[in-house]
Parts: sequence; structure tokens; C-alpha cells
Amino acid sequence: MHDVATSPERRSLYERRGLWNADTLAGAVEHWASTRPDAIAVVASGEPGTALARITYLDLWRDAGALAAHLSDRGVGAGDVVSVQLPNCYQAVVAAVAVQRLGAVINPLLPNYRARELTHVFLAARPRAIITPDTYRGFDHRALVDLVTSATETTVEHLVMATGSAAAGAVETSGAPDRPAARLGGDLGEVLARGGHRPATRAPTAAGAVSELIFTSGTEATPKAIMHTEQTTNAAMRAAKEHLGIGDGDVVWMPSPVGHSTGFNYGLRFALYHGLPLVLQDQWDPERAADLVVGEGATYTLAATTFLQDLAAEARRRGVRLDTLRCFGCGGAPVPPDLAEAAIEEGIGVLRLYGSTEVLVGTWNMPGSSLHQRVHTDGLALPHTEIGVLDCDRVVPAGGRGEGSALEGELVVRGPSTSVGLFADPDRTAATYLDGGWVRSGDLVTIDADGYLTVVGRKKEIIIRGGMNITPREIEDLIVRFPEVQRVAVVGRPDDRLGERSCACVVLEPDRSLDLTTVVERLRADGLAAYKLPEELAIVEALPTTASGKVQKHELVRLLAVRDGSDGVGPSTRLP
Repeated sequence: MHDVATSPERRSLYERRGLWNADTLAGAVEHWASTRPDAIAVVASGEPGTALARITYLDLWRDAGALAAHLSDRGVGAGDVVSVQLPNCYQAVVAAVAVQRLGAVINPLLPNYRARELTHVFLAARPRAIITPDTYRGFDHRALVDLVTSATETTVEHLVMATGSAAAGAVETSGAPDRPAARLGGDLGEVLARGGHRPATRAPTAAGAVSELIFTSGTEATPKAIMHTEQTTNAAMRAAKEHLGIGDGDVVWMPSPVGHSTGFNYGLRFALYHGLPLVLQDQWDPERAADLVVGEGATYTLAATTFLQDLAAEARRRGVRLDTLRCFGCGGAPVPPDLAEAAIEEGIGVLRLYGSTEVLVGTWNMPGSSLHQRVHTDGLALPHTEIGVLDCDRVVPAGGRGEGSALEGELVVRGPSTSVGLFADPDRTAATYLDGGWVRSGDLVTIDADGYLTVVGRKKEIIIRGGMNITPREIEDLIVRFPEVQRVAVVGRPDDRLGERSCACVVLEPDRSLDLTTVVERLRADGLAAYKLPEELAIVEALPTTASGKVQKHELVRLLAVRDGSDGVGPSTRLP
């Protein structure tokens, strides 16, 4: 597993400018453990009404050493992939640092992955070990790993975190005859309880080697395996700190899953790299979230629109202002301007951004950005990051048509924080990583004369109706303003005559109703062109989303197709 996207010239440029250096996450934790051993590294949120666990940097470093030694004894070494499917808990942090101490590659996974997703991970990444709960939210992860290892003929060491009543080792591994099964690698709690201070026997991660393998969150049917190094990720951490003005007194609160790039890199990594306290929240609950923000003096987070919406509503319900939370990075899904304004009124420092697993955060508003920019745009390029658009396969950088010129088109990003390729996926790597270090996004954007970027749609979500392109985001931004509508996603549906037609899938506010005729009348009144008007309306209880809050439009299309195959069951109206 190696860098397949960075040219020698660009690598030399980043190293010469000091944008890529020898820093590693494990090295940062070791530094804080030796210079500030009693500083708080992790605050584990636990359950409502329970005491918070507070772990120092010294304790974290020692626990990571114990786990690293245990994994080494099990044969895990440099370059091996270790999948970590844990919730937002202290043990997930220990695992991240321990894997790096071995020079292995961490593969964070969402706890809600099941057989379909985990099978794809095992076939693509071939992990040497996996760390999971024994059970989590009533689901048996031991049985899942056994099922997938057998189905994929993978040999894997399975280390479990006991969360249920079963004692460690009480559940035997099993598999089909003559086929591999997970080898029970022990109980994580026992490993940490035994401790031990002997050093790991393998070399630590080299900063230029692939150290993270993160799968995209699933807005596409087949998630991509994105490769990052310590050089790319830590360049992103330094740029974010500079851009946002983060200092020693800041507190990182992370409700986004650490099994995804958002929570792992801009929560776990961001806090530990800069020596800040990391306040973890596992199961999302807005009341608990507000308690943690107020009680811990949280100043920074990065989370999707749903989190922001719920937190603002909770602050409003309580009649409290969340003024400490001066940096609420919000992206990954559209952030309606009305929501941003409402959250800002509650004291939340909303800073819209653009990011992806491939480029991490490319643009971000700053605390000093104007109210209009923070509410209506997705921010400026981070330090040392360049943005531009594709024009007939030619890259036009922001400012490339003269100072003060606006651009629109498919976004491309270049900088030291971009990933180094897709693992074992040469076709999609070639299509994504362009000459000169530019990374294609597939997102349609505008970049104004001041350099502020606004996402207007997803290229792959474009609906082509009778040869005319329809950008769903434009229609969604209008419909979400309707008082009856809580959330909306517009998707393309097959049409024999036109190729595609648009369907508005909406989640209604409680006790409200809406019909297609009303939707069309209002959109016409807003001046929307006739060919852009939805031709179908589907009322849904919820939009299928990834853990990071992105709407899975391919899943919506699938569900609508299933509905059509079952005599049209479900509330849907079609224009004649």
C-alpha cells in the first residue's frame, strides 16, 4: 500500500516548504505525555447521569503501548491493516495510537456497518486484525466478524471490547468447515488492565507511508478506499488550527463518529495532534450534547447539518446560549442559510465548510468572515490549499481568469492535505487524481470574486430530463423553506420518454401535509423554470443518510423502485 497519486515533483515541493514533515499522531501523543503528562487527553461522555471519565496523555500513551505490544505479539506489523469498528469511546482512541506505534495502517469503520459493508471492507483491505465491541446496541459483532471472515476466506485476529454481559472468551469463534474464521485475539479491557510498559517490537509509522485507509461514507453504491499518510493528515490539522485561530485553551467536542473521516481526523486526530482535550459523545442526543458543550466549555466541533439543527433547537428550548462553541464546522450535507442563521442566534459559531475524504477540508469559513459569508457560502481555501474548476478538462484556478473574477463548474482541489490515491482501484484513481496534483470532486460550485466557495450541486446527482440538466440542490433549497417541510432530497427517476424525471422526497414537520400541486405552484411562484419542476412527490418518514449526515440518494432511488414494484404502496403523487 503506497502513494499512487503524488508526483515526485509535488512531494519535493511540499517537503521543501515544510508542509510535509516527520510528524505522526503517535509521536504527538508521546510528546504531550512527556511534556504535559497530567493534561487531559480524553473525556469519555458515558451515559446521562454517570460520571465522566477523564484520561491523561500519560495514561493514553501507556495504554496505547500495551495494546501495541499485544497486537505485535499477534503478528501485526508495519503496513498491516487494522480495522477498528468501535463507537466514540476511549478504547477507539487507544487503538488509533497503538496501531500507529506499530507502523500499521488504521482502518476506522462505522459501528453500524453490517455484513454487506464489512464484506466489502474485508475484500478490499484484507485487514490483519479487527477490533470491535462484543455487542453494541444489541448487535452481536463477534458473530458478524465470524460470518464475514468465513464468507471472504479471510484470516483475521479479532480483538473485542466487552460491552455486554458475556465474559471475555465466553463466545467461541466459528465458521464453515475448512474455511477461515476470526481468531479470538483477546479482550481489549483485559489487555489494557494488564498494562505493561515494554515497547512495541516493530518500527513506528513513517510519516510518508500510508497510515489511514478510510472508506467513503456511502453516497455512492460502492465506497472508495481512500489512502492518507501522516504527512497529508497532519498538514490538514496544522492548516485548520491556523485558519480557525485554535489555541491551547480550546476544547474539542466530537459527536461525529470516529469511525468516519470527520470524527477521526477532525475530532480524534485534531485534538491529540494539538494536545487538546477530546470530549467524545457516542449516541446522539441533543440534550446530552448541550450538557457536554456547557459543562466542558466546548469551543470546537465539526458535524453535519442534523447535529446543528438539533443542537440549536435544544438551546432554544432551554433558553440558553452556547457562546463557548465558537467554531462549529458544518458540512458534508447542505446547510440551509435559515438554519445557519437560527443557530448563530443561539450563540453557536457556525462556520460552513467544504470537505471530502479525498481532500479533507478544502474550504472553511473563518470566525472573522462576514455573517453573509458564514451563512451563504462554504468558505475560503485553507492555508496552502488551492481551489479551481474544470473547464473542458482544463483546470482554471481561482483567480486564474484575473483578480476579482468569479468561476463556476466542477470543483478541483490541490494541496498538501489531499489523499495519495484510492487503494487497489486504478481506474477510479486515474479518473479522480489529475496531472499537477489536482483532485476532482464531482461537486458543482461557484467561487465568487473574493474566493468564497459555494456548493450548488453534485455532478453525479445531475438529473438529465429531455436533454436539459437539472441541479437538485437548487430545487431543494427552495422546498426546504416550505413551513411543512423538515428535510428534502430531489432525485432522478427513470422515464421512458424523457430519460429522467425529478422526484422530491420530503420529510414533513409533525402533523403537516403537502401535495404535489402545492409544491409545483409555490416553485412556479418562486420563478423556477418549468422543466425543473418536480413531477413526483414522495412523503417519507426519514431520508436515508450516512453516519456523517450525507443523504444516500442512490438508496432513495432504490427504495422508490421497490415501492413501485409492490403495487405503488406509499404516499406518492405523479403529475399527469
